Amino acid sequence: MNTETITHTTSTGLADLTKIIEAVALHASTDRTRYALTGIYLTPENITATDSYTLAQWTPAEPITTGQPALIDARELTTALKNLNKAAAKTPATATLTTNGDTWQLTATNEQNTIGSYNGQTINAEHPNTKQLLDTTTPAETPFEPTGFNADYLERITKAHNKLTKNTPLVMATWAGPNKPLIYTTTNYAGQLLTLIMPQRINQ
Repeated sequence: MNTETITHTTSTGLADLTKIIEAVALHASTDRTRYALTGIYLTPENITATDSYTLAQWTPAEPITTGQPALIDARELTTALKNLNKAAAKTPATATLTTNGDTWQLTATNEQNTIGSYNGQTINAEHPNTKQLLDTTTPAETPFEPTGFNADYLERITKAHNKLTKNTPLVMATWAGPNKPLIYTTTNYAGQLLTLIMPQRINQ
């Protein structure tokens, strides 16, 4: 049990936060035996999820979290956000997400009135270190070889992009060879999403 009080809060538009979390959550694992990968990892700088096959990292234009990192179950958080959006009945609302030690609370408000609130347990596990994978500065040094990508994962990346924007292109940010990840970027007014997919070598 974590006895240290750790608090971070994000306060932003409910609809915007829902789109961001849903886009990132597409890349969280649904395998409940790999519970460390079923979560969305929140830090002051990024919101990240991975199932070890694909990865998404959202970087907001302005910080929307403060405090220590927290790992929250992707399915629980997206369900809570969807239900709060229904309760808000498409009217403008603000979402506040707070973690305190091993618990989290999501509250939506509208014109000083509370629309609803959800509580849950954070995941007591270490999220994978994704910084090395998301190095977009290394250029290709070797000729390309026949390489393939899982079509389901490409579809997942497209769905995540479309949740965030319909008006800007999905951009391939880096491709450094058949043993390196392919990274795409999605950019809108609220920030940027990096999505990563690992290649599959094709035998000829």
